[in-house]
Amino acid sequence: MGFCVLAKISKRTVTFWYQSDSNPYAPLEMRESNEVPLYFYVNGNDFIFGAAARERFYKNDPYAYGNYFEIVKDPAKHFSIYGNKKPVKQLFYYGVEQYLSHFLNTVLYKAESIESYRQQFPLRFLFDDDIEDNEKSLIENLFQEAGYFNLDRIAYHHTLFNILTQKQVVPNNKAILLMNGIDDILYLNFYKDIKTEALGSAKLPGQGADPRVKILADMIVEYILLQHSYLSVNKDTEIAFLLPFCAALLQNISPIIKGEAELSDGNRYWFNVRERNLNDRLQYYANDGMIFAAIDDLLRANNLQADRVMILLGSEEISTTYFSDKLLKKYHHVMALQPVDVRDTMLAIFQAIGSAGYSVKLKAPIAPLVSVRPPLPTPKLPPPLPPKKQSDVPKPINIPRLPEIKATPNTKNNPVKPPPLPPKKN
Repeated sequence: MGFCVLAKISKRTVTFWYQSDSNPYAPLEMRESNEVPLYFYVNGNDFIFGAAARERFYKNDPYAYGNYFEIVKDPAKHFSIYGNKKPVKQLFYYGVEQYLSHFLNTVLYKAESIESYRQQFPLRFLFDDDIEDNEKSLIENLFQEAGYFNLDRIAYHHTLFNILTQKQVVPNNKAILLMNGIDDILYLNFYKDIKTEALGSAKLPGQGADPRVKILADMIVEYILLQHSYLSVNKDTEIAFLLPFCAALLQNISPIIKGEAELSDGNRYWFNVRERNLNDRLQYYANDGMIFAAIDDLLRANNLQADRVMILLGSEEISTTYFSDKLLKKYHHVMALQPVDVRDTMLAIFQAIGSAGYSVKLKAPIAPLVSVRPPLPTPKLPPPLPPKKQSDVPKPINIPRLPEIKATPNTKNNPVKPPPLPPKKN
């Protein structure tokens, strides 16, 4: 049976997809979504991964953990599970393995535990732009140490470029500048062509969204805090968290923008803001120069003119007409990725995984974090016995035959008569 699970990892969430014989590409949902916030709760033998752990974290539960990629920097930080003390970095491993066990039991209908599948389980990682190289190695090493040897890292950008080239959206002879907004940080990665690795990159905090998207998020947070003065939140964190939500709101904007917004703690609050106020604030926004300077620096470092580069807008926070029109005033080729392009890219990734046979060569295995039972050795047949020598073959023994017993013929007919019975007594 062919199957695979892919985990897309960012600083804030992990998103799961899977492939099986019956489904070439589908979200792996354990509860209500395949996107899981990166929070953990461990108390005794109880382990929770996701939204319920986030709720406990924001209630200051001492057994709840958030900010994973920050707390792993402290080697002295530990948690306890099943009576054993573990380094805090292993929280991620235990959380992801919950989803892998769920996949085995509910998608493949396997009754066995995950332990018997670890060594051969096809697991793929897709790292978002906000994950640093040392953090990628941390995650991969966690699973190799736990006995997962069928691992690989997905080169998402190269597959995306191939898809766009096949659709004739991106010409073969142009360089590519891929821009991606995550948590209000703008990531720029420059590729000389569709086959090479990134030759340059930039990271711009506070620039990871269309200005209108960010202003709307700011207005929503202001409204919520005004209505709920008891709330104690980090305003910048909440604005960054609301950016994808606000990008979706602006796709169908109305004079009065209202609804329920979910903050980073998972709680939802009603809001009501006016588009006119949004446009008024937009007139005072003049911070495009930072983005233009970063793009110019990357082009200058690679001796390229603007007409030789295709700028791709890769996230919904910046894939807007307003943002692209701003860039088009200075650069010739700007295009926003469409949802169908992302879907086709994921399909192509899973097709490549399937054609590769779900296997990958890794370095020598590291000592496992958890007890992994080694496979039983294949029983060997005993060596054949050496041929017997002629001298060893026993000689046949001649046993003399017994004399044949002949029946004696009856020549006389003299049967024996029994004696008479004694007389009866009166």
